[in-house]
Amino acid sequence: MKMEQKNPKRNLTDIIVFSLSIVAFIIAVHQTIYYGFGYAYWIYMISIALLLYLQIRKAKKKQEESQPKLNRRAKRFMDRNG
Repeated sequence: MKMEQKNPKRNLTDIIVFSLSIVAFIIAVHQTIYYGFGYAYWIYMISIALLLYLQIRKAKKKQEESQPKLNRRAKRFMDRNG
């Protein structure tokens, strides 16, 4: 089975965003234990926002993969008539 990675930069970005989300969550849990939820709320929101951003990137990537690849002539036709 051939596994292709077309854009390794995009994959690296996904890993970095996921890691930052996990780190933010761990910091938020630590702050909640020591100072309470009110002080750590904003860190939880950052963690959730990063996870949502990752989901949006994955959905966009999946949508791009499902679209057929068009050559230059077909793209021009779609731009004019589509």
